[in-house]
Amino acid sequence: MKGYAPGWQVRCCKCGHIRDAEETGMVRLGAASWKKYIIGWCPRCRWLRFLAVEKVPVR
Repeated sequence: MKGYAPGWQVRCCKCGHIRDAEETGMVRLGAASWKKYIIGWCPRCRWLRFLAVEKVPVR
């Protein structure tokens, strides 16, 4: 089951790979933080890394 995290993205702190937080299965409802760090799998590095959970920049 996919998560629900509209307007959030996950960025690898090592290589900079960005993907939607929803693709990772993350659920962020009513979140008020600006940035958060978690440990997760980076598909580009193929290793556990610190991932920054950030709001998607408004264009």
